[in-house]
Amino acid sequence: MAKWPDHYPEQCPPESAESVSGKVYRFVNRTNPKERDFKSNYEQRPGTDWGNQGCQARGLSVFRTIEACDDMAEQVPALAKKKLAVANLSQNDGVIAETPSRNSSEHNTLWPLVDAKEMASRFKSVDIEEAANA
Repeated sequence: MAKWPDHYPEQCPPESAESVSGKVYRFVNRTNPKERDFKSNYEQRPGTDWGNQGCQARGLSVFRTIEACDDMAEQVPALAKKKLAVANLSQNDGVIAETPSRNSSEHNTLWPLVDAKEMASRFKSVDIEEAANA
């Protein structure tokens, strides 16, 4: 059983989370993903009251398909300006759960078992248009 940070709320990650396996996509701020692209919302703003979103704030927003990313970029114009990165992750990298959002029924949250620097090294940039048309 994984040892999660002390700042994680009880029951976080949720029991519904499974070991991650396969391709995972994440919107990032630059062509070459950096450590700061893989800091959770909680890590970026630890003083924020996340309310009932506290567990999800400690994970990373990801998608399982390029189509879901394309749909999300259409729903949220700010994401269309971001870059997209992809990694082929394994169970040693973390756990994942479906966490639908108001903008995407295909949104997932990944709770990494590796730090942000290591996670960044696993992701490579991908062109969303090229990938969607491949």
